Amino acid sequence: MILALLGAVAACKKAAGPANGKSIQPNNRIDSLVSMNAQVNAAYWQTDSAFAYLAKQQNNDSQQVNLTITATNYSNSVPTTISFGINNYTGAKTYKISPPYASAFFYIGPRRFTATSGQVVITMNQIVVRSVTGFDTGYSLNGTFNFDADTLHVTNGEFNVAAP
Repeated sequence: MILALLGAVAACKKAAGPANGKSIQPNNRIDSLVSMNAQVNAAYWQTDSAFAYLAKQQNNDSQQVNLTITATNYSNSVPTTISFGINNYTGAKTYKISPPYASAFFYIGPRRFTATSGQVVITMNQIVVRSVTGFDTGYSLNGTFNFDADTLHVTNGEFNVAAP
């Protein structure tokens, strides 16, 4: 009995180090949790991990930046994913779904549903926190989205990700 109790206490020990990818900033001083949620055919969908990536390309004299935002829900036996790809990303504004310039996808396992209409609205949020060492400033991309992909209607979508 005592050994079982000690085993349970040891299993609950908190790991040392920073949070596992859920903070807006890599230094984890500003703890604004990342998230994405939506209604998919009127059923609630959410994830607690969402990531944004920037890819910079240089073509001739102009530089183009592409943004990808991805979130996966692993709570069911088959994972589901919402993903956005915005080519020539220029900052906070409304991007209409118009492949290949702005794309949205919903995956059920390996099966991909490609959006044909909708929008992604991106805003930038600056977070400033006073700490014992001064001020810590972080940025997040917040936004809303909706899209239609084949037979799926994704509405009331919201996201909060670390600004890449």
